Amino acid sequence: MILKNIIKDKKNLAYIILFLIIVLSCLWAFISAGIITKSFKNKIIDQTYKNKEANIESLLVTETKDGTKSWELFADKGMYTDSDNVVLLEGIIGNFYDDKQVKASFKADKGTYNASKKEIILYNNVILVYEDGTNLSAEKIIYAGKDKDIIAEGNIRLEKPNEAIIFGRKAILEGDFSDFHIEGRTRTQFYM
Repeated sequence: MILKNIIKDKKNLAYIILFLIIVLSCLWAFISAGIITKSFKNKIIDQTYKNKEANIESLLVTETKDGTKSWELFADKGMYTDSDNVVLLEGIIGNFYDDKQVKASFKADKGTYNASKKEIILYNNVILVYEDGTNLSAEKIIYAGKDKDIIAEGNIRLEKPNEAIIFGRKAILEGDFSDFHIEGRTRTQFYM
């Protein structure tokens, strides 16, 4: 009988030890999995917050310096990803300001705004009109600020009303819109 109880107790002891081994193994597995996947979770969270993307309709982008508006643009659509800090724009119209007055207005089918460089690139049916009526059409215009030249490229057509129309491949405009020059071969038509 004593042998039977010892065997029975050994059997129960073996079950208890086996049960404890299983419980400790499961506990160890859960803790290990939490430690291993913690770095994956942190990477996913970091990527989620770092790679923001937005698709926007009826977008307004403005640059203001010292409380004075430098320029503004309106776009029918815009798409932004902070991975490259560039806004892709469609259906653009906008204005450049000087002393709180519109100095020039522009329109383009497409463009980009680089928030890091503070640079606007307009392309596809680009038209720039000065306050005096002088107008420029080009395939592409790059504006990088008042202190830098504006570059217009591709099938340039610059018209000074009642004076002349100048055709060329590339035009350089002063950032403050005070002067311009055409590079390369040009063709000029004068009004009579």
